[in-house]
Parts: sequence; structure tokens; C-alpha cells
Amino acid sequence: MAMITQVITRLEIAPIPRNYALLHEALTGGNTALGREITALGKAPAQEALDAIGVRNGVPDHNALVLGHSASDLMRTIEALATEAEAERQKKTNAVAQIGHLLGRLKADPVMAMSDFAAQADLLVAAVEAMIGSERAHCRRMDTLVARLENIASGVGASETALLHDPVTGLANRAALTNRLMAAYDAEDNAGSALLLMRVERLKSISDSHAPGASEDALRQIATLFRKSIKKLDYVARVGGDGFAFLFDKVDRDSVVSIAERIRDRIEAEVFRISGREYLPGTLTLTVGCAFTEDAPNGGELYRQALLALEAASEGGTCVYSLELTERAGRQYRRDAG
Repeated sequence: MAMITQVITRLEIAPIPRNYALLHEALTGGNTALGREITALGKAPAQEALDAIGVRNGVPDHNALVLGHSASDLMRTIEALATEAEAERQKKTNAVAQIGHLLGRLKADPVMAMSDFAAQADLLVAAVEAMIGSERAHCRRMDTLVARLENIASGVGASETALLHDPVTGLANRAALTNRLMAAYDAEDNAGSALLLMRVERLKSISDSHAPGASEDALRQIATLFRKSIKKLDYVARVGGDGFAFLFDKVDRDSVVSIAERIRDRIEAEVFRISGREYLPGTLTLTVGCAFTEDAPNGGELYRQALLALEAASEGGTCVYSLELTERAGRQYRRDAG
């Protein structure tokens, strides 16, 4: 946070929440292109330019902006549809009333009506032609408004996709994981599910020692390996710069450790190609923290427990949450507070 504040002060960026989120993603999210785009704006950049960068890179706070704009545009379009429909209804009502009046005169006094039928027929034809012309114009205007609705729907769909996916790896993001955890706890039977938080060790050193874009190369290769490491009903998300989360269903403690070791072995055996160079197996490894749904009342607590286990794990090791970790964290908090 101190680093972000320094950048905000140095670049004279407005200190508002979504700018903090944008810079946090640039500094810790592994998307170096995002940082370059912000720097290229120079000092005191326009907020619109910053927002455009955030939207383009799928930063959640900025996708919310797009959804807000889409909602406003949707309301304006619905109002236009209602106005158009009411105007057309009124025109049709007037035309039908005029036609009904002419037909009524013909039925009431055929002899008199026939004597001036030509004049009445001209009025009848004019009324029908006016109604047909109005209907054609109405259809064209409705087509335009429907096209606007389709564009809005497309934009909302794209924004929702970006809102729930990491822009670098294409994996689900922290927001999507939160939704998934809520759904897991809403299910009648969530026992036996496990959340694994994984930290990719030595990824930052690769990023620091290479040209911009190196960390993105590594992250995309890691994401591909992770996708291949899970079954259809399992779930993987990127939750931080070097952090990932897995949600496994119907597993016990022994199998969780085996799963973590299998994924770790796959990462350590990989030959990573980063910035045109190949790195020997063992360049990267994983540290894993695990927690089980039966030990946590909700998704937020489950994530906290998995995070405690991750912090307690030795580098390149695996730690499964236990109550002792919470007690240890409480003792540390009291020492720090004292």
C-alpha cells in the first residue's frame, strides 16, 4: 500500500479506490504491460485514460464501471422503446378511429354515403396509407433500438467474463472463486471438499531479472499445466501475483497431500521457456496450504484457514489446516499488539 501511495503521489494520480486497485494489479498482478501503459500516460493522467486501461486489462473495479455504463445505456434504450411504442400506439388508435368513423357512416346511411363515396374513399385510403407508412417507420426505429439492446447485452457479457477471469492466464480470478465457494456452501452436501492455496516460489526473481513480460510467459505456462492437472468437476483460479487456488471435491487429507505433491512434481519437472530462454526442471516449485469445508462454516473462513496453512508451510512443502494454526496466529497477534 505504501508503494502504491508513492506511485500515486509521483504520477499525480487521483487517490480513489479504483486507481488503487489498478496500481495494485500493475505492481503485484504480474501484468507488466499494465504498468507500462500507466507510465506512458505521464504525470497527472486523465481519469478517463486510466479507466480505459483498467477496462482493457480486465481489472475488476473497472469492469464494474463498464457494467454501470451498460446499465445506464440499457435504461435509456428501454425508455426509448417505451416512448416509441406509446407514440405508435397513439397513431394507430387515431387511424383506427378515423377508419371506424368512415365505415360507420357507410353503414348508417348507405345512400348518402354512396353519393359522396369518392371523397370518403379518398379519406379512407389516406388513413390506411398513413398507418402503413407509420408502421414501416416504426419497424425501422424498433430494429435500431433492438440492435442497441443486442450491443448492450454483448458488452455486458464481455464485461462479466472479464470481471471473473484473470487477464494474464485466462483462469478464474478471486471474485469467481468467491462465487464458487458460496455455491459450494449453498449445496446440500459440501463435506469432503478441499481448498488448496498455492504460491509459486521463485517467480518474482525471474520477473525481476528479465525484461518486461517474463512473468506473464511463466504464468501462462503454469496456468496450462494447472488446467491439465484437474478433473472436470474441480476448479482452479489465480488469486494473486504468484498465488493460485484449487477447489477439489470429495477428497480426504491423505489424497489432498498426494494431489499437492503430484501438481508440485509437474511444475518442478517442467522446462519453462521464458523470454526466449529455456529453464531447467526445478526452476519453479509450489508451496501449498489446504483447508477442508467441514472445518469452516463458510467460504470466507475456509479461505482464511487455507491461507493460514499456506503461511505455515515450509517453502516447497504442504501444510493442512488445523485448529492449532488459528491458536498460533492468535498468540502472534496478541504479541504484536502488546
